[in-house]
Amino acid sequence: METAGNFGVMKEEINDLREGFGELKIRADAAELRIAENEDREIGMTKILLHSLRMQKQLENKCEELEGRERRNNLRIYSVPEKCEGNSMMDFLENLIREKLDVSGEIPIERAHRATGHLTGHSDRPRSIIVRFQNYNVRQRVLQAAWAKKDIRVKDCRIFFDEDFTTQVFKERAKYRQVRKQLQERNIKSRILFPAKLKLFEKNGKVRVFNNPQDATQGLLEYGVNMESPAGEPDLESTLQASGFRMADTPLQEPENPRIAKE
Repeated sequence: METAGNFGVMKEEINDLREGFGELKIRADAAELRIAENEDREIGMTKILLHSLRMQKQLENKCEELEGRERRNNLRIYSVPEKCEGNSMMDFLENLIREKLDVSGEIPIERAHRATGHLTGHSDRPRSIIVRFQNYNVRQRVLQAAWAKKDIRVKDCRIFFDEDFTTQVFKERAKYRQVRKQLQERNIKSRILFPAKLKLFEKNGKVRVFNNPQDATQGLLEYGVNMESPAGEPDLESTLQASGFRMADTPLQEPENPRIAKE
């Protein structure tokens, strides 16, 4: 009787365990389903995020291109002392171009003004002057004349003419500033080409061009010039991968659970 009773207790315990395992299986199946749904959702959201990042990059490039075209007829004049223009910037510039650059003929200036910004008592650097001509050919004629003259002065201050670059291009070109000083100390002539290429004129007559600051960082070591490695733009797609996002290159409109695809 005692043995039969023990078997009865064991049977009840086994049944309880069986019911417990059944409940666990139901909960595990439900959890697996939720995980699969979350994975599908994650893949779909990742695709949307990647699509948005790529569209953003395309729009940024397009805006950069459009801004560059808009500035095509512009040039900038640097280091002109403040208030030299008097009451008329247009008259001042026309006289400057004719007298200092020896440019004759029509000089159709559409508009001109100082760069935005406020003067402070702690800064003696004058704001640059932005000049917009009515056509590109006139701008080029003035710019070439200025580059040919080289040493142009207003009130004993040397002034400089250059293209009116976009903010992004200007930042890239500015990365060469310290490097060009080092090159000059080594009697190596250099020039910055559009948009941000560094051109070297070696003593033996050879010419070398670095397409961007990243290339120049490595190449200039051959000349004994150390250039601080410029920080590139963050690769957001790589950042997503490093963060554990599941990348998927399938079309945006076709989210799919990889588990189901294999079955």
